[in-house]
Amino acid sequence: MRWWASLCAIGVGVAVVVFDAPGAAAQDADDSDDDEDMEIVEPQKPAWQAFLAPVLSKKPGTDFLTGGMPDRLISFAGFDIWRYGLGGYTGFQWAPDGINKDGFILRVSASDNIERYTTPTRRYVTEIARGAILPGVKFRRGNFEMQWLAGLDAQADFLLINGRSVQPRARLGARFAADVWWEPTRSLMLQGALSGTMIDNAVSARAAAGWRLFDRFWIGPEVSRSTDFYSRQTRIGAHLTGLRTGDYEWTIAAGHIDDSFHRDGLYARFGVMLRPPRPAFFEN
Repeated sequence: MRWWASLCAIGVGVAVVVFDAPGAAAQDADDSDDDEDMEIVEPQKPAWQAFLAPVLSKKPGTDFLTGGMPDRLISFAGFDIWRYGLGGYTGFQWAPDGINKDGFILRVSASDNIERYTTPTRRYVTEIARGAILPGVKFRRGNFEMQWLAGLDAQADFLLINGRSVQPRARLGARFAADVWWEPTRSLMLQGALSGTMIDNAVSARAAAGWRLFDRFWIGPEVSRSTDFYSRQTRIGAHLTGLRTGDYEWTIAAGHIDDSFHRDGLYARFGVMLRPPRPAFFEN
């Protein structure tokens, strides 16, 4: 009768499992409810992980390149070339309250320019490196925007005469700058810039007008004038401003240039900014 005892034992075991299952399921459900009611506390991230968050989270390039504050920082760079010289510049402008809002701004820039001048007996090559830190203020009234800046200017000059280096010089001074952007109508833009430094009494100014095309960029004429202790330069040309591709805004210009050394020719200028779109002064 051993098989009968074994069969009874198996039946008792199945009955225990069947009748005890609802209680176990109810207990699991209660445990699940308790888990849902519990507040989950995330551990604090280490400092290095917070610093690398823009990279680890795979945010867009704008966030990483602007240090995680694309609405407060504008980065810019470009170059300028003509028959007797070339130059490049770079920098950034920081607005703690937002680049499209009134308030304090800080512009940091650096540039380097090389020019040559040849006489029947001598060949001059001049390189001028500049750097500036300019705090200022920006305000906007309707469709008019203006920036005033003033601060420290530094300059280093290097001169080669017939391939021989002349003693370089480095100087410090004060610089001011003013920029204006005005859209009197939906399709017309007026732009102006004025800058001056105590180093060599240098002053430069630029004025431009632009017509809006295809609701994508401005195109029109420009004129600029610069002067210092040594020379004067005048440019008349055309520009394309505000062409956006993704997070970038492009500027292209070209025209005629002449200076007080009786040199002339064609110039070309190329610039790019990393910034959010400009605010719309007019509703569509």
